Amino acid sequence: MNLDIPFGEWLPDLPDLSNPGATIAKNCLPHLESYKEFLSLSVTSDALTAACQGAASYVDKDGNAEIYAGDAGKLYRLQGSSWEDKSGTAYSTAATGYWKWTKWGENVIATNGVDPIQIKAFGTAGAFATLGGSPPTAKHIATVKSFVVIGDVNDGTRYPNRVQWSGQNLETSWGSNPATQSDYQDLVGNGGAVQAVVGGDIGVIIQEQSIWTMRYEGPPVIFRFDEVAPGIGTPAPRSVVRWGGSVYFLGHDGFYRLDIGGGLTRIGDKKVDQWFLSRLNKSALHLVVAAIDIPNAKVAWAYPTGSAADEILFFDLSTGRWSYCETDTETIVAGISTSVTLEGLDSYSASLDALDISLDAYDWQGGARALWGFDTTHKSGAFSGPALTATLETAEVGNPDASMIYVNGARPLVSGDATNTVYVGTRNTQNASYTYNSGISANSIGEHNTRKAGRYLRFKVDIAGGFAHAQGIRARIKRNGIR
Repeated sequence: MNLDIPFGEWLPDLPDLSNPGATIAKNCLPHLESYKEFLSLSVTSDALTAACQGAASYVDKDGNAEIYAGDAGKLYRLQGSSWEDKSGTAYSTAATGYWKWTKWGENVIATNGVDPIQIKAFGTAGAFATLGGSPPTAKHIATVKSFVVIGDVNDGTRYPNRVQWSGQNLETSWGSNPATQSDYQDLVGNGGAVQAVVGGDIGVIIQEQSIWTMRYEGPPVIFRFDEVAPGIGTPAPRSVVRWGGSVYFLGHDGFYRLDIGGGLTRIGDKKVDQWFLSRLNKSALHLVVAAIDIPNAKVAWAYPTGSAADEILFFDLSTGRWSYCETDTETIVAGISTSVTLEGLDSYSASLDALDISLDAYDWQGGARALWGFDTTHKSGAFSGPALTATLETAEVGNPDASMIYVNGARPLVSGDATNTVYVGTRNTQNASYTYNSGISANSIGEHNTRKAGRYLRFKVDIAGGFAHAQGIRARIKRNGIR
């Protein structure tokens, strides 16, 4: 009989026995009832001087993309395909440090927790300069309502649990000033250091072991702080990202979504949390970076399994499904393309035939939103190159009475022009490991001929060359007796 075996939801935390979903979902994106291709990083810029330790993209009042990055000693603005040094001075970002950013009107403000907070007006002219008003240094920054808000501050003495804000619509007023409403708040309790300040109409403060909201009340209180999740926080300061009314982050025991004004949801529980935490290099948590892949409606987390960020985990915002890919990055960011003229193509390649991206692509028009990354040579670009070779593995197939089953052919349910290679895995007991045969290529009618028998079967497919949807395997399987 022909049996359709879907790849299903990727659930690596569940046991192999009776797992209803895919046990491998690599180098692809999760989708409703299928998986889609994931494109490789296509660098289109020159290199920073050193490894990127933070990047951000914004749109100015005229709709122009403003893209910034920082390494240990410099701050940059992307102009065409060139990262132009816009440093106001030499900086001293720690090896495990990072730059945090916020948009402030037609300005960008950046902080690294060591040097004075920096500000720059949008546009090509001018360099970053020290933010006026003598604010303390700070590891975290965001815009809440009409205030610049910083966290984990140091004015000569470090206050890791302190949140401080500027004057209302006045970024150069700091300290406790009732006239401008600038002030600070030390968060009480056992929450530990502030790990992230999330901006918006209502601010969110995530500590190591607690989460707070900050709501504007006006004088004399200014902001009201409410502890909404005591005991829950993040060990990874850059794992926090907001999309709409929700904040996504890595907790100590897995991944969470905080709905502002609502509650917490463990989005990785019984799905990927154990798998992820077993792979994560917990001594390099500063390399865990979250970004929103806007066109694909995914949350992406780049993370290290060794000394560098070498994988990205994806969470689908609509279906709650997951996948991952293997790719080396220094950081990722929700990017916005700048417009490129035909004359400007020379800075990308001397040959039109050598361009990785079609000239018809939206990427050249400017304003295209995409997941961006920096590769290990410190160059940047969008994930818009050739598709990575995806690997998907089905759930286990077996008869309830543990009788032998036999397969003599399979057809991947994959749409598109991909080249598929099928592997058939067998085992005869539940405590045995799967044994896979050599990869099977398709014949002239798209079938993969094989002859394999076992009490339990599983199919794995490598999908090369890009595809639209990968749904599963259609296999010819028959009962083959008890022995």
